[in-house]
Amino acid sequence: MPRSEASGDATSVYSFTTEDTATSEELARRRPKKYSFYKRFAYQKLNGWRPVLSPHGAEIFFLAAGVLLLALGVPILIASLNVVEYKVPYAFKGPFESVTDATARQQLLWDAPDADTGLEYSIPVLIDKRMEPPIYVAFELSSFFQNFRRYVRSYDPNRMHDGGSSGSPASACQPFSFLGDNDSLPINPCGQIAANFFNDTFRFLGPGGASLALDDSDIAWPSDANDLYGAVPAENYNPGSAPDLRTGNTSTLLLNQNQHWMVWQRPHSQVAIQKLYGRLDTPLEAGTTLTLVVNNRYNTYGFGGDKTVIITTNSWVGGRNNFLGACYIATGGACLLAALYFLLAYDLGLVWKRPVGDLANMSWLRHAAAESHAQQQFAAAASSSTGAAGRNGTSSGHAAAPAGDGLATATVPAAAAADGSLDPLSKN
Repeated sequence: MPRSEASGDATSVYSFTTEDTATSEELARRRPKKYSFYKRFAYQKLNGWRPVLSPHGAEIFFLAAGVLLLALGVPILIASLNVVEYKVPYAFKGPFESVTDATARQQLLWDAPDADTGLEYSIPVLIDKRMEPPIYVAFELSSFFQNFRRYVRSYDPNRMHDGGSSGSPASACQPFSFLGDNDSLPINPCGQIAANFFNDTFRFLGPGGASLALDDSDIAWPSDANDLYGAVPAENYNPGSAPDLRTGNTSTLLLNQNQHWMVWQRPHSQVAIQKLYGRLDTPLEAGTTLTLVVNNRYNTYGFGGDKTVIITTNSWVGGRNNFLGACYIATGGACLLAALYFLLAYDLGLVWKRPVGDLANMSWLRHAAAESHAQQQFAAAASSSTGAAGRNGTSSGHAAAPAGDGLATATVPAAAAADGSLDPLSKN
């Protein structure tokens, strides 16, 4: 504390004050720094919250989690069950039913009279439940593995947006950068994804043979057509003039106008891929028999893949997926059972009720309690032996033994306890 000297007095008188004479700058330096949220997060200076769980807190948590999960799971499951879905496998139908060898199936596909038409055949589809529009049509390819890393990276976004003005194809497009390894014929769009563009086609016929309109507009993401791809034409892309160099479908439209191509360019995350193909805007009554006309051109027989057409309605949670709702319901039920257990065990005390923070069951305290209990039993046994000896002496007509004899008598149970006969913790 600062000290001041009083003047005008013969003796020096000192007085102490509690006033801080530091300047405002010094005070500012003394105060702890106030960091922004970002710096406090980076320096790990955020306040932590570590709740101590109690039986009542766990009970409330499980009860709230169970109610919330059931409130989500029940409507999700009901919405999924109301989705009407039909899957129609067609890869091994028609002329492929009688062929069992994969190599023979490939040869049958390659020997089609018209490569542009492929093998055309029809499959009847019975609709046993009414389907309200919009009715979505998709196709599924099994064992395709479109999420393979090299496959996903095999494209050139600059050429697909700007065309040939962006330069030569990127190295990621190899080996589908140039047509026939001719450097003067660059491919756009290049890469493995574009090279094996799906080229099977489908159409539907009604009960009277009338064709049902299949709308394939606006099936791709709007951001793909507006931002990702440009109004550029395809160049040397699976040309019909070179059938030996074709690996899939081609495109006669501008890239940002070809809906099927933009849908195909988005890789699927699973082994079996599903791609949207079109939409039916006509309601289908229960008992209606549709005719699916397939033009089979796409070769999946080399890797044993199946091809399936999916006809489905939609709901507010998407397509048919019972797992999500069932998982919510199962987890919510487990939480409610846990809350019920805490209610019976702690609130009602029917199972076992241990006070929070009770140290009686600690291992070192259990040993101490056992030793104390043994000492109490030993003392009780010693006192009972002494009392019995005194009663026997009195009943036989003799006078009570003096105090010294009483002490000698009391040593008998002690000697007996020495060999462990009276020790309740002894193994003997």
